[in-house]
Amino acid sequence: LGVPAQSAARAVAIMKASATAHIGETNTPALGGTKFRKMETAQGDCSALVAEAASYFDRVISAVA
Repeated sequence: LGVPAQSAARAVAIMKASATAHIGETNTPALGGTKFRKMETAQGDCSALVAEAASYFDRVISAVA
């Protein structure tokens, strides 16, 4: 589509960081700045879900690069 692979991989890496922060509840106002949004989530340990989501993003990055 005319988008350099490096740029696409970087965009996916940014999406990975954002998604894993939301899933793992590690997003903070200091990190989010003016775009910070707190989402309602169930309480508990989501580390396995964070790892699984991160692995899917890693697969996409590998396929693009």
